[in-house]
This record gives sequence, structure tokens and C-alpha cells, in this order.
Amino acid sequence: MNKNLYNIHILGVGFMFVFSAFITASFIESIVFKDFDKNGIGGKTGFYSLAIIYVCLGLANWFSPAIVNKLGCKMSLFLSAVPYTGFIFSMINPYLWSVYTFSALLGAGGGVIWTANGEVIAKNSPGDTKAKNTGIFWSWFNSSMLLGNIFLYFYLGNSEKISDAQRHVIYLVLGVFCAIGMCCFLLLAPSGTESEVEEEAEDELVVESQSILRPIIDAVKFCKTWQMGFLYGPIIFTGVSLNFWSSVFITVIGNVFPNRSYLALGGICTGIGEISAGFIWGRLTSKIGRHGVIMCSTVINCCLYYLAFISFPFDAATTTASVAEENPIIPSNIYLTLAMGVMLGLGDGGFNVSIYTALGTIFEEKPAPAFAVFKFVQSMIGAAAFLYCGHLLLPFQLGILAVTCLVGCVCFIILERYPSQVLLVNVEDDQD
Repeated sequence: MNKNLYNIHILGVGFMFVFSAFITASFIESIVFKDFDKNGIGGKTGFYSLAIIYVCLGLANWFSPAIVNKLGCKMSLFLSAVPYTGFIFSMINPYLWSVYTFSALLGAGGGVIWTANGEVIAKNSPGDTKAKNTGIFWSWFNSSMLLGNIFLYFYLGNSEKISDAQRHVIYLVLGVFCAIGMCCFLLLAPSGTESEVEEEAEDELVVESQSILRPIIDAVKFCKTWQMGFLYGPIIFTGVSLNFWSSVFITVIGNVFPNRSYLALGGICTGIGEISAGFIWGRLTSKIGRHGVIMCSTVINCCLYYLAFISFPFDAATTTASVAEENPIIPSNIYLTLAMGVMLGLGDGGFNVSIYTALGTIFEEKPAPAFAVFKFVQSMIGAAAFLYCGHLLLPFQLGILAVTCLVGCVCFIILERYPSQVLLVNVEDDQD
């Protein structure tokens, strides 16, 4: 195995372990806190914690390129994974101050870890190997949605409440997962030849002399383009959808079905949907186009929201009781719910795949600032959704999802109708 491929696999394995811990923890956070109900912590604490994470991640996204340039990819990945590990271990015996503090630190680390990830893939993908190496990384990363939830499913069994002893074991195991991933980053080898490493060092000296505000200045230019204006619609939807698939859906399962192992099954099925989305939509894009993928994803999403509306109690996301007290239109069914999990992953994945490919095409001359805008808007919308999701009844949340999904679909279709050569945008740097 050559050095470049070695680094891609090490990066993927590291992300798999770190995000196996984080994704599993975020899935069950609200239910764990609801069962804990001590030290000023309740069910809504989980939603507020996730809101803090995504606000800090969105803000850190602007400054993370300068941090990565200063520290290098290896140390940036290692240090940015430290707050992930701290966040997981803090859940063993949580306090309100520790939850919110580590949430903020994790969000700041999240901005850096994803920027460094992109740098490692770019530096280890010479010639036409970028698509192949990106696919290898995402295969490792997507498996993170399964690893932690599979452990959770077998460990929780038929438990109807997550006890203190179970919480200790869950977060101890997840914390070890995260620490393993963090240490994997230290195994990364220097990328490129010796001469290339020297050139990179010289480039870093030039970068250090530039203003830390340069990424913000570049991104603001892209904010003003009409192409990005149309992309705001689908990007906003992905932020609302992020809130639903990463927390609300699992919380609803926990409030409807007493068996806590169903939380893990819901996470596994959502993960299967997200993983399948990468394969299915990636192949269909060349046949039906990005707008076709968006339209199919919109149909799947709207069907999902209708099924959730009729099969879940209206208070399923907000109840403070042990289970939801209102009666759904049709009886809740775990098999239908798990099918909705797969649909949720497919629908969300379709939008994300299309946005990523659109940004890479439209802003092909300078994609980094465009992706910074995307992550910032998505994170801020997701954070706002986490603030209201513990208070709004489920039908209102489903209505917001449906409206933003339809608006995002229309905006994307309008954007795609313009000739492709018009969409090649290159925002030049200001001359000093």
C-alpha cells in the first residue's frame, strides 16, 4: 500500500471511531438526559447541547483554515478530536455546566476537524485519484452510523429506561472509541515527496503572513453570487433535516416505544439510508441529473413526513412523561418506524449529495469558501431547529420540514435550468 492510500485509510478509520462515538451519543442524548433527570438536566438539555455544538461549529468554520495552516493536518486532527473525547466522557456523570462547556468546545473542534480532513484528502490524492480516495474515506466514515448503534442495540436489550450503570458503560465504551480514533490521527504519514513538503512549508509561511480574516472575506464574496442565492433554499432544508435525523427522530422513538434498544435500531436504519444514499444517488446523478435526484429525494421526504404525521403522537417530540400521552391517527408500529428511518437517510442524503456536487461544479475554481458558506448556513439553521424542537408539537416540525424541502427543491431546479457554462463562477482575490 502506497503512502497516500495508507493516509486515506488511517483518516477514514480515525473518523469512523470518533464519529461512531459522537453520532451515537447525539442520537440518544435527549433520551439519556430524560432518564437521568438530575443536576438540573432534563430531556430538553440534549437539544440545547446540540444547538450549542452547531452554533460553535458554524462560527469555527470561518477560522479553521488558518488554524490548520498553523498547526498542520496531523496535530489539527488530533487536537480537534480531544473535545469530542471530553464531551463523551463528561456524559458518564453529567452536570449542566459540563454538558454546555464541552458542547461549545466540541463545536469549535468540529470546524477544525472537517477542514483538516479536506486537506488530508486533497494532499494525498494526486492526479485523478481524488474521487477514488474520497469514496474510500466516506465508506469508512459512513460505517460510523452503524458501529456505535450496533453496540447500543445488543447492550440495552429490552431495557425500558437507561439506568445510571448502563449510562456509565455506554459512555465509557463510546469514549474509548473516540480516544482510539483520536490516536489514529497520530499515525498519519507526511504527504508528498521531500521537495513537496519543503514547498508546503514555504507556502505556510506565506499563509501565516495573510490576515486570518481572508477566509471570511472570500466567503462573503460567494454569499453575494446569485448561484449561492438559489442554493440557500436546499441548504436551509439540510439544516432543518440535520436536526430531525440526528436527534428528533430518535427522541420520538424513545417517547413512543418503551424498549430502549429501539433507539439503536432507529439509528441503524437511518445510517443504512444515509449509506445507501451515497451509492444510489451517486450513480443516478449521471442518468437523471442533480435536479432529478433532488425531486426523488423530495418525494421520499414528503412521504416520510406524512407517515410520521399519522403514526406518531403529536406530543412525541416534546412530552416530559415517560411515554407520549396523545393517541396517533393510526397505531404506532416499530417496523413502519424503522422503514421511515431508511427513508429519512435516503431523503437527506439525496439533498446533501446534490448540494456537494453542485458546489464543486459551480464554484470549481475556488470551492473552499463556497463550502464554508454551506457549512455555516447549515450549522446555524440546525442550531435554530434544536432550540425550537423541544417546544413545538411534532406536526408543526413536520410542516417546517415539508415547506423547506419543497422550497429547496424548487430553488435547486431553477438553478439547474441555467446553462452549465454560466454556472462556472470564479471570484478573484482582491489585489493587494
